Amino acid sequence: MADKYQKLLIEWCDALLMAQVTDEKEEFFGAFRCESCSFPHGRADNAVYPFVCAYSLTRDEKYLVGAERLLVFRKKLTLESGAVQNDLTSAWQGITAFSAIGLLKTLSYFGKILPSSLKREIENCAMSAARWVHKNMVIGFPAYVNYYCAAALVNALYDDFYHDEAYGARAKELLDYCLGCFTQNGLLYGEGKPHDGASPKGCLPIDVGYEAEESLPCLIHAAALLQDKKALDLLTQNALKFLDFMLPDGGWDNSFGVRNNKWTYYGSRTSDGAIGALALLAKRDPLFKEAAERTYEILKKCTTGGFLYGGPQYFANGQMPCVHHTFCHAAALADAIHEGIKEPKTRIALPSEEQSVGYKYYPEIDTYKIRTGGYAATLTGYDYVNQHYANGAAHASGGTLSLLYKDGTGAMIAGSVYEYKPTEPNNMQLPAGKTEHSSLLPRAEYQKDGVTYATCLDKAPEMTVRVEDGVVQAIVKAKFCALDGRDEGVRAETTYRFAPTGVTVTVKRVGGGARFILPIVKNAGKVVTESACQKSPVFFLTGGFAAEEYVFPLENDVALTIV
Repeated sequence: MADKYQKLLIEWCDALLMAQVTDEKEEFFGAFRCESCSFPHGRADNAVYPFVCAYSLTRDEKYLVGAERLLVFRKKLTLESGAVQNDLTSAWQGITAFSAIGLLKTLSYFGKILPSSLKREIENCAMSAARWVHKNMVIGFPAYVNYYCAAALVNALYDDFYHDEAYGARAKELLDYCLGCFTQNGLLYGEGKPHDGASPKGCLPIDVGYEAEESLPCLIHAAALLQDKKALDLLTQNALKFLDFMLPDGGWDNSFGVRNNKWTYYGSRTSDGAIGALALLAKRDPLFKEAAERTYEILKKCTTGGFLYGGPQYFANGQMPCVHHTFCHAAALADAIHEGIKEPKTRIALPSEEQSVGYKYYPEIDTYKIRTGGYAATLTGYDYVNQHYANGAAHASGGTLSLLYKDGTGAMIAGSVYEYKPTEPNNMQLPAGKTEHSSLLPRAEYQKDGVTYATCLDKAPEMTVRVEDGVVQAIVKAKFCALDGRDEGVRAETTYRFAPTGVTVTVKRVGGGARFILPIVKNAGKVVTESACQKSPVFFLTGGFAAEEYVFPLENDVALTIV
């Protein structure tokens, strides 16, 4: 009998088969129809690996037929060089690494059960893709660090299967390079160009979603294949530190990440996921076994009708599922099954569940992680700007309370970006439904001459945090800034008091039509206040939550408590 992990994989794969174009006369035969995006995603061949895994569990040949169709569609995107384009409308070829990873795993894990014709086709595709990666994706390749991590795994898989020392050496070279990109806090920098480019405050290009779901998993699997104990030990240590960013319900706190315009709460839109690497590391430390279980729980929670939605409240708010989430995360779940994932017999607490009063400061992202009793919070002044995501599509700053989480309730505040802009049009769906699509970032803002100024856009806020009498107090002074960075010298002062009984927020009077906006996740918290306010429903794709948006005029001081 299939266990729950296998059942979820089969559920996803069956939904993908239903979405597959099966008429050979159609232009995109073999691709997946996407309800949210209305075009075929080019990385569909990443599902070959989970399809064959599903076949290994069920011996149902429909999964092999699905894999064969995917390879037909793949030909439309494959170049003479062996590289694969991201999409029919995108010439980016770095994703060849992800294609090679899935195909090489298919051969390595399931080659003995594949029909000879399908095995031959997969091998031809895998070899040409891996050779392109080996030749082109070297140090200096113009891509973010997650691609270097993926290239390390491609080379390691190829060496492991074909015993080619040149590929093993390249894997080691890339692995060592990426290991040099970790901070002392276990955060991987390089999600920007150059990889070590620093902001005016010394912040580095870091994204929790990509580290959790792509970079760390690739490096961990590469180190394991290379039998590099020193590297695997270091990665294990970094992964333990990194678990500080996993929330109790399995979500990842990427409320501030440099690429969090693609945040799905459980990770990122086009990455495979963390569950496979966590299952591998579970053999080294039981905390990873617990983290793998939390990951399964959030993935299951975000699944409806066989599809993994882009956030916990997408389905309830009329958003369509992008198939990209399902076929990518099916690959990581196949990894976990391969690693022998088992339900933990005894549940243990994650670092984010520690019952304490205090905070930790991360200078590389100018961010405070705060804990008081059952509440966890994030205050960020992160100022690294990825120019590709500039003009509002970048993460929050301004000392913003970007995340508030309560044990037993879940996310109460889940902010991310100020504006949702599809900076990667082929990878980011557009909002649907009737609810207003609006940022979930708490902020003070005002308008003047048609320009909106908001505190969450200030890259140089003043933040003072201290612990006093069992309470964490934070005083934030932030300028009102426009999307282009200009400001008029007006500041807002906000005081947060994080106590085991709730979070009190006080905002000093500003005047001039300024407002304090506080989105609280629907059904997740209560705002107690005597200050005048208006309330309306909103939804935001990034993070994937609906909220009640409280709007307080700042003609007077505002005081409120979130419980």
